[in-house]
Amino acid sequence: MSTPENQKSRRRKSALIGLFMTLFILTAPLAGGQTYNYEINAYAVYFEVISPDDIKETIEIDLTSHTNLSQYVIYTDYPVDNPSAVMDFSGGVSPMNVTVREVLGGTNAIYLNFPTLKSGQSAKIRLSFTTRGMISEVDGKEQFTYYIKFSQPVGLFHMQLLIPKGYAILSPIIPSPDKVESSTNRLLLEWTRSNIRAGDEFYFIAGFSGEIKINQPSIWGYIGIFALGLLLGAGSVYGYVLYREKKREREREHLRSDEEKILAILREGPVLQSELAEKLGVSKAKVSIILREMEEKSLITRVKEGRTYRVYLRE
Repeated sequence: MSTPENQKSRRRKSALIGLFMTLFILTAPLAGGQTYNYEINAYAVYFEVISPDDIKETIEIDLTSHTNLSQYVIYTDYPVDNPSAVMDFSGGVSPMNVTVREVLGGTNAIYLNFPTLKSGQSAKIRLSFTTRGMISEVDGKEQFTYYIKFSQPVGLFHMQLLIPKGYAILSPIIPSPDKVESSTNRLLLEWTRSNIRAGDEFYFIAGFSGEIKINQPSIWGYIGIFALGLLLGAGSVYGYVLYREKKREREREHLRSDEEKILAILREGPVLQSELAEKLGVSKAKVSIILREMEEKSLITRVKEGRTYRVYLRE
């Protein structure tokens, strides 16, 4: 996200990134490339699924300034509706001025302006807005995708995905969440990473069912659920071992199949990035993330063309 360059979310101008509401923080390093205008003590992103189309995204940043700082900029490839932000500084909470502008390539820049922080001062920023394009339909189920890359160190990174009552979590879930919590009105997935280095990137995928209706079970239903719980408990250790063995292979197969489809299309000739999403039937955000990975593997080349890219198969 730039005056900082730390977070990027990959886009779908139409479906959960969450693949991948992805945001990208841009940070401006000072001379030598080893120091920064500020230190990010903690960075958290919270996604709440409102509907298959709409997601509420909240970003919380705890930072310490190393210079006079009065603006923070976050970049996102997703729509930004009804943004609002506050700053917690010296025990007081005050609203921040928020401006959203579209920049090159259709990316939205969110400018957060606030009273100047002096060197050594710390503050917490909280930005909330509604977005779309992170959820896409894959094989008859909804899939949330989110990608983020940090360009400067972060002490603690936390991500949370909140799915409302009436939905069920399905595979794939990449990577395995650190916490899964289910209650009568929500499903909660959480991931936490510490000591983030400049250049570290994270890719999140979570599948879930469409809205379902739950009928109240009878007494025999409760007995059956109890018996099932005993069986699941007895086999949990064995199941966990199998899961750990197969998890990485599933992740590789999931991403590899999409790459193979794109390679097959490109063998017929160069294609606009925006057209790939239509040909594959997936979100633009997911295509953007996959292409970035393929580019890093030297499989393809992207050339800027207007507000999109033309994708070429690399020889």
